[in-house]
Order: sequence, then structure tokens, then C-alpha cells
Amino acid sequence: MAAWKPLLRPYLADELLPGHSGTDIEPLSEKVHPTALFGYKCDSQRYFDLHHTANDTFEQVNKRELELGGAAMATLIYLLSKYGL
Repeated sequence: MAAWKPLLRPYLADELLPGHSGTDIEPLSEKVHPTALFGYKCDSQRYFDLHHTANDTFEQVNKRELELGGAAMATLIYLLSKYGL
């Protein structure tokens, strides 16, 4: 996966670290073994202003930040699909 870092770098998603995959998807690790889980570590300067609140809607999310996160995860999924773990 280290070879993928240059492909993920434009999305600021090239920091591939083992460990905690994220609270929202962590329960999957208990249900599906063995599996790899990936969490997207976003710039959280504004993320938790809305996250998991009543105002957590698409209209409130910064469109460009959402697009960059989606592009990063889509790239990762493509690489996993093409090359495996």
C-alpha cells in the first residue's frame, strides 16, 4: 500500500496508518472477521461543529471538502479492487 501514497497525496489521504478505523465503522470489525477497515481522517477544524447534530445535513457540509473526501475514498476503493491488500 505504500506505493499508493503518491496517488492519494493530492487528496491529503496518503497517511496510511494501522489502528483505529473510526467509531462509525468500528462495529463492523466485530461482525465481519477477518476484514480490513479504513477510516477517512479529515481536517476536523469544522467537522465536529455539525457532526452528529440535528444540523448534520448535506446542505451544511462544505461541498468541496465532501468532494475531496469522496474522491479519496473512491481512489482507495479502486486501488483495493484492482490490486487487493
